[in-house]
Amino acid sequence: MDNLHTYQSREQAGRVLAEEISKLNLKKPYLLAIPRGGIQVAEAIADKLQIPINPIIVKKLPIPNNPEAGFGAVTIDGQKVLDKKTVSYLGLTEDEINSIANKVIQEMHHRIEVYGSINQKEVESSDAIIVDDGVATGYSLIAALTSVKNMNPNSITAAVPVSSGNAYEKFSKLANYVVCPLVENTYFFAVGGYYREWYDLSEEQIKSILKKYRDNYGQRKKI
Repeated sequence: MDNLHTYQSREQAGRVLAEEISKLNLKKPYLLAIPRGGIQVAEAIADKLQIPINPIIVKKLPIPNNPEAGFGAVTIDGQKVLDKKTVSYLGLTEDEINSIANKVIQEMHHRIEVYGSINQKEVESSDAIIVDDGVATGYSLIAALTSVKNMNPNSITAAVPVSSGNAYEKFSKLANYVVCPLVENTYFFAVGGYYREWYDLSEEQIKSILKKYRDNYGQRKKI
């Protein structure tokens, strides 16, 4: 591994996380992963702990006229995590933010139809593990952590292969345990730069992975 390409693939990164998570000896692990890349990272963790993967749906709030960039993230139940500096710079009003969030939530409902939903009763009193393939701004992971915290788990572990230093400072305060082997304090940070193999997964690939682990380690129920 070198400082530009730390992991060969998401699968290899997942194996690194799995070894560290197993050392926590969580009594009632419940594995959650942020699609799409987080699902692939979670595979090795699911195999190590012999539990299914549950998708947690959060989504970036896109900047108007620049949808590749975001000003925060939103959960399926409407909880928003905002980059206040960006919101102020853009001059976005509360009504504009809510309008954008509502459109994003509609898109998220499609993902839930495709991937399935979380069983909140199973999350309650569990040792929740939230996985993603990396963290740049941190808003999506913070939204996921906030949403899961409201489900009253016994503990929350945030598990990501790599994070920017700025994001790490934010999300690490919201978890009981953090597994993040690489924290990079660099101005130009891109998650994909820390993988030799980097590509998007299709919906069909994600569905196949989720089905595989439901079949192997138990059927995940829907709420």
